[in-house]
Amino acid sequence: MKSLQLLIIVLVVSGCAALGFARFEELYGESEPRDRVVATLPSTSIDYWSDVKPIVDNRCIVCHGCNDAPCQLKMSSIEGIVRGANVGGVYSSARITEGQLTRLYEDAQTVGEWRSRGFHPVLNEYSSSPVANREASVMYKILQLKQANPLPDVQKLPADFTLSLDRKQMCPTAEGFDRYAANHAMWGMPYALPGLASAEQDVLMRWVEQGATYTPRKPLPTAFEPEIDRWEAFLNGSSLQQQLVSRYIYEHLSYAHLYFPNIDEQQFFTIVRSATPPGEPVQLIATRHPFNDPGVERVYYRLQEYVSAIVDKTHMPYALNKQRMQLWQELFVNVDHTVTELPPYAEAGASNPFVTFAALPVNSRYRFMLDEARFTIMAFIKGPVCRGEVAVNVIDDHFWVFFVSPDRPGVQKLERFLAKQAKSLQLPDSTDPVYRVVYRWKM
Repeated sequence: MKSLQLLIIVLVVSGCAALGFARFEELYGESEPRDRVVATLPSTSIDYWSDVKPIVDNRCIVCHGCNDAPCQLKMSSIEGIVRGANVGGVYSSARITEGQLTRLYEDAQTVGEWRSRGFHPVLNEYSSSPVANREASVMYKILQLKQANPLPDVQKLPADFTLSLDRKQMCPTAEGFDRYAANHAMWGMPYALPGLASAEQDVLMRWVEQGATYTPRKPLPTAFEPEIDRWEAFLNGSSLQQQLVSRYIYEHLSYAHLYFPNIDEQQFFTIVRSATPPGEPVQLIATRHPFNDPGVERVYYRLQEYVSAIVDKTHMPYALNKQRMQLWQELFVNVDHTVTELPPYAEAGASNPFVTFAALPVNSRYRFMLDEARFTIMAFIKGPVCRGEVAVNVIDDHFWVFFVSPDRPGVQKLERFLAKQAKSLQLPDSTDPVYRVVYRWKM
């Protein structure tokens, strides 16, 4: 009986959704992803870069700035807004197998590809007209809902608001928005926060009404080219020793926001793996973890412009300057050690840095992490996936950290210890079945 009731509910919901799509197609034509980039804008149009982005950065990305933003709507870049939303959660305590990867710029490159991965638009993708741009835009409707139903002037939020970590995601589509508004009239955006100032609200709604177009992102200033060339040359040496050192640097700095302090401390880059060498366009190699098999014979390490807005919960700055390159040369290049072969990317060992990088001196690896100890500690706290409630709590926590001097005589014993116990330090990675994880920890 329960199965029959569930089937009826599913059929009713599916039928309502189908009717919603049919009604919108009848009103506004067929829905399909559109190219929103325009060469120029009329003088009367709202400009995304100067008008919209400052408002979104100030009011939206505090919640919608991470990979696991509500409904996976990542608003820290225009590409994230155009990609849209997905009801699937990045976190799931019940998941025992790998989830679908949905990292912006990595796991899909076009809006059409994101649609095939379950993302629905928050901007109108039917035929463009002022009416369609309003009525078929979740962004417009949810801002309008907040405007019509502002937060009450009370000290405590009404019980209708849910702020728990495991709250159910409500990710309305344009076609089903009326039902969402009827059931949750107070859930306009920004959720559980004061609404936008009237002038800000007007800018965003006019931008959506005008078609939510934007001009191309400004190219990277040419002043960065010599620095990028110099660092990519260093990271892509041909010897086995240089290749292993670069792999070590990449796996430790893959989440870093790199910058050149001698040029601009507010322009950031990331180090990525590419199938193409320096001088050619980056052909990104996207894997679940930095230590996964890249699937190519030769990996190249490239510096790529970081184009999203900076969010404190994910921001781990790391300077690249002359002094740092000299230090890395001293630690890894101008030392008496030999790399006779590159370690494989086999799952059994690639996630264990004590095995993978055993050919690099332990003291050099330790000094590498000590050189930017703040970054090393931040890597335990921050990252691309974050929940505001957890991240803020951890970042504000107080704890003591101490480091042993690398010149202390007893530290030399560590190299022998790690060589002997390296395999015992293996941690389970995400490719392990649950039973193997339990088995390893029992061992």
